[in-house]
Amino acid sequence: MDFSLTKAQQNIVAKASVVAKEFLEPRAAYYDEVASHPIDSWKDLWRQGFLSISVPREHGGQELDMLTYIMVVERLAQGCTNSAMTLHMHSTVQRYIDALASLNQKTRYYSEVVEEGLLFGSWGSEPGRRGGAGTVGTIIVPVKEGFSISGDKHFCTMAGGAHRYMVHCSRESDDGARSLLMALVPNNASGLEIHSGWDTLGMRATVSPKVSFNECFVDENAVLGEPGAAEKVGVGQSFGLGYAGIYIGAAQRALDFFVEYVSSQRLTPDPAPLSHGVVVKRAVAQMQLALESARLVLYQSASKWMNQNPIHRAILAARAKYLATEAALMVTDKVMQMGGGRFAHKGLPPERIYRDVRTCTLMPPNVDRSLEIVGQAELGLDDELLSARYSS
Repeated sequence: MDFSLTKAQQNIVAKASVVAKEFLEPRAAYYDEVASHPIDSWKDLWRQGFLSISVPREHGGQELDMLTYIMVVERLAQGCTNSAMTLHMHSTVQRYIDALASLNQKTRYYSEVVEEGLLFGSWGSEPGRRGGAGTVGTIIVPVKEGFSISGDKHFCTMAGGAHRYMVHCSRESDDGARSLLMALVPNNASGLEIHSGWDTLGMRATVSPKVSFNECFVDENAVLGEPGAAEKVGVGQSFGLGYAGIYIGAAQRALDFFVEYVSSQRLTPDPAPLSHGVVVKRAVAQMQLALESARLVLYQSASKWMNQNPIHRAILAARAKYLATEAALMVTDKVMQMGGGRFAHKGLPPERIYRDVRTCTLMPPNVDRSLEIVGQAELGLDDELLSARYSS
C-alpha cells in the first residue's frame, strides 16, 4: 500500500517532529512530576497550528486526512505522550462537531479553537461501565431554554484545563428508550464538580479525575445533533486509531534513546560501545521490527478510513490498537530491562515513557476486546455489541 504524502503533508509531519523535540519534550518530565496540565505545551501547539488539524478548512483549520493526522500525533508523542494524548482527544471532539453541529455551532466553536487556542475535552467513561459497554448513565433532560445534565464520569481528561467538555449523555424518549446525545459543557458551568485525586502511575499530565454533574445547565446550542446520531457518524472509532499512533510514537522515542545510549556508552573492560554486543543487536532488531509491523497496520487502517462504515472503522481501529499496544509494551519493557538500573532514574525519557505506555494502553478497547473484534471479523461473524451500537 502506498503511504506517500504530498509536499504539504510531508511538511506538517516534519513540523510535528520539530515541535515534539523543541517544545514538548523539554517540559514533559516536569508536567509528569507535578501531574498538571501541559498548558505551555498546549499554547505552543496552538501557535504552531496543531490545535486545528481536524478543523475544516472553511473554518480556518487544516482538515488533515486520517493518515497524515496519525503520523502527526505519532511524532508529537515522541516529545510528550500526555500532550499528544490531550491533543488527540481535543481533535476528535472537533471531528464530532464537524459531523453533528449546525453551521452556527461550527462557526462559534471552531473560532474558539482557531482564534483563541482553546481546547475541548471528551468525557464518556463512567464508574459503572467498562470500555463503553452498556447504557450511558449520565442523563440529559430538556428544561427551559436548554438542558440539564446529571450523573458521574471518571477518567475525565483535561478536567479543569480545557475550555469545553463533550459529555456523553443519555436522552430518554417518550417510550423509555435511551439514545446517546453529546453536549458541550463549558468549564464554568453551574452544577459541574471536579473531584480531587489524579495520582497515577503514568499519563499524569492528562489530569483525568472523576467529575459529577448535578443538574448542570447547558443552553440549547450546547447539544450536538439529534439523539442517537453520534454513534452513527463513525467518529468515535478514531479514538482507538489515534491511541495506536501515540503508543507507537512514545515507544519509538524510548527505543531511539536506547540506541543513542548503547552507541555512545562503554563498560570496562570492553573497549567497544555497548551497541556492538550480540544481545543488544538482537534486542534492537526485535524492538524495531515490532514497531514497524504495528506501524504498517496502523497506516493501512488510516489509509482505508475514509470510505468505511462505523463497524468497519471499529475493526480497523481494533487491528491497529492491538498491535500497537503489544509492540509498545514490549519495547518499553525491553528498553528498561536492557538499560538496567541507570534507566530507572526519573528525568530520563525511558522511565517516564515506560509508565505512560503501561497506563495509556489500558484505554478501551483493551487487548482482549480488540482481539475479539478482529477475530469475529476474520471468521465472518457479526459482533453483536458493534452491531447494536453502530448499525443504522
